Amino acid sequence: MREIRDLLITKLIERLSYDDPLARRNAAGALRLHGDRAVSAIPALEKLLNDENKGVRQEVRRALDLLCSKVA
Repeated sequence: MREIRDLLITKLIERLSYDDPLARRNAAGALRLHGDRAVSAIPALEKLLNDENKGVRQEVRRALDLLCSKVA
């Protein structure tokens, strides 16, 4: 089961680099919902803090707020 979760997180991290801003925003939101399992996504999320799309930036901040609190 752990491998499936890791694969899911990996796929969501990949979606953070998609051209479609909706895909990037949704991936960030999904990573936020996975909490502890998604802390490995923090570096990829940080790269999107200056994304051209406001919705992506907002969701990335929400995800980072939660995920960074899990590692603090």
